[in-house]
This record gives sequence, structure tokens and C-alpha cells, in this order.
Amino acid sequence: MAANLLNELENLERSLEALAGKYRELEQRNRTLEEENANLKREASEARESRDRALKDVEFLAVSHKLADDPDTLVVARRHIAHLIRNIDRCLDMLKE
Repeated sequence: MAANLLNELENLERSLEALAGKYRELEQRNRTLEEENANLKREASEARESRDRALKDVEFLAVSHKLADDPDTLVVARRHIAHLIRNIDRCLDMLKE
């Protein structure tokens, strides 16, 4: 009877060691997956930001092409817009004072 209990205890100890080993493996796998998940979230965020910048560039290009049909007229229109923006900035500064 005592021998059977000892054998049973040894079997349980081996099972516990196997389970503990599997648990450690799963913890390590979980840490790895969490790191990978964080990296993927960061990359997705960067990709969304890059996409948003590209969409803004497309919008600006579309507007600039609507401003003028040829490159020379476009340059003049951009200079005029820049001048207007500088004037607005100066007006805002004067209002702040």
C-alpha cells in the first residue's frame, strides 16, 4: 500500500514538473506575443500616420492643380498665397498686441 502511494506521489510529481515546464513555456510565448503585438500596433500607427500624410499631400496637389493649369502660373499662385498668409500672420500678431 505504501509503495503504491509512493509511486502515485512520484507520478504526480512528474506530472507537476511537466505542467510547470509547460506553464513556463506558455509564459515565455505570451511575453513574446505581447511584444510582437506591441510592435505591430506601433507599426500600424506609423502606417496610418504615413497614409494620412500621403492623403494630405494628394489633397494639396489636387488643390494646387486647380489653382493653375501650367507650372508658371502655379508658382505665381503659390507666391501670392504665401504672401497672403504672411499678411494674415502679421495681422494676427498686431491683434495680439
